[in-house]
Amino acid sequence: MPGALDVDVLVVSFNSADTLAACFASVERAAPGTQIAVREHGTDPAALAALRALAAAHPTRVSVEHDPTNPGFGAGCNALARSSSAEFVLFLNPDAEIVDWPWSAAARPPTETIVGPVMVDSGDPGRHWGIDYRIRDEIARSWLRRRSAAPSGRGFVSGAALLVDRASFQGLGGFDERYFLFYEDIDLCLRANAAGIATAVEGHWTVRHAGAHSTRPRFGRSLQWSYESAVRFHGSRGAPVTGYRLYVLVDALLRGTIRRGRRDAAGAAAYRALARRAAHDLVSDRSRRSRS
Repeated sequence: MPGALDVDVLVVSFNSADTLAACFASVERAAPGTQIAVREHGTDPAALAALRALAAAHPTRVSVEHDPTNPGFGAGCNALARSSSAEFVLFLNPDAEIVDWPWSAAARPPTETIVGPVMVDSGDPGRHWGIDYRIRDEIARSWLRRRSAAPSGRGFVSGAALLVDRASFQGLGGFDERYFLFYEDIDLCLRANAAGIATAVEGHWTVRHAGAHSTRPRFGRSLQWSYESAVRFHGSRGAPVTGYRLYVLVDALLRGTIRRGRRDAAGAAAYRALARRAAHDLVSDRSRRSRS
């Protein structure tokens, strides 16, 4: 479209057709004519049929891929980026909506920079960015509600809405596909910083993100995914994995107790399962050390 930024919107979905109508509409309002590509990882035939119907009715082209093996969020994003020929790619969650979009062919975002928006009507905006993410930062964010300053050259932004020039993204090798879900966005941004690619928040770009649309129905499993990704992330950055497992054990026991007090039996059970997992891994770590 004349005057538009050369960008593809890339969406990884898991049975998310019920939120994608609003997502698609927001893209068309903010940046008319922008093409959208969706990779569906769910197995619900009705959700897939609804997605294809939405795509067919959208005024601008929406391509739909289906991979029921569900290889993970990062792998899905990478596959979509490989199929794109646009200068920029915008990774957007299916439960996210663009509110304000400041760019055009004449007012371009920076290259060699990963850009995040300001999240509006989505809780504390500071939840979606940070400068570093060590174990102590994670504890401070989770229990003390401490938020970092927005990145301005160094730091991370949320993968719920992340804009980057495609050449930089491909040069980094995309998201690390060993992360099934969670932490892949932080890992990408910090690897980018190490490679000389900046991270920034654009205050004139705003996004509304409902959050947890695909993970809420699988809350217990999502806790396990987050734990697995966190162990990989912190371990890759030289943090003591045993110390992190101990933190998760205590954290899960406390949160399980809180959930039980709120009469949330399912949530309490999910945290008990996570505590058992962390305790088992602590014993396994100790056993491996004793044999070495």
